[in-house]
Amino acid sequence: MLALGREHGDVNADGWDDIFVTAGMNLLFHYGINSLLLNNHGEKFVDSEFLLGIEPRAHPYTPWFVMDCNQKELGPNGKEVCQGETRKITVTAPRGSRSSAMFDLDNDGDVDIVTKDFNSEPQVLISDLAEQKKINWLKIVLVGTKSNRNGLGATVRVRAGDQTYTKYNDGQSSYLSQSVLPLYFGLGEATKIDRVEVKWPSGREQSVAKGLSKNQILRIIEP
Repeated sequence: MLALGREHGDVNADGWDDIFVTAGMNLLFHYGINSLLLNNHGEKFVDSEFLLGIEPRAHPYTPWFVMDCNQKELGPNGKEVCQGETRKITVTAPRGSRSSAMFDLDNDGDVDIVTKDFNSEPQVLISDLAEQKKINWLKIVLVGTKSNRNGLGATVRVRAGDQTYTKYNDGQSSYLSQSVLPLYFGLGEATKIDRVEVKWPSGREQSVAKGLSKNQILRIIEP
């Protein structure tokens, strides 16, 4: 099975980025599952796709074409394709995800997933984490002036108590897809943000310590 897309993001908002791996093209016509690996505080990744309801799909296969076995067509090996069947046979193809993007689609503070699928329409996987429990998070929008407009190439650190959360704004995402900005930081149990530090692509370093609170979108403009 060929995995074509990997995306990372903090699915459970605990401050540790998790990984979503798509099944690829489902080679050899087998249905392949997508994997969601939850980061257990840096100790190990835990398979959670079945626990969180991402797998299995309700309909893993889809009709592909109908083969009329009355035609008695021969295959490459010189034998009849239908092997004695005289009816019409519906041939199915497996659905599969080739790539994905992670972002807060419904703007409720948790991360959702949208997949680009093979033999299927996209999947839209909406997280209900924010409905199930109180979570802490911060979204940061970078506005470059001397650097590029979206601050691509910047390193951002969020300091909250004895915790430091770091993200590199590289603009990269899964195969043929792009997770939208802003940068998303799950804060775990942290409720107070001390400061946000940005190292811009231009080399300029910036520190923001005012107007910081959890569960907000923070816009930082390069000086």
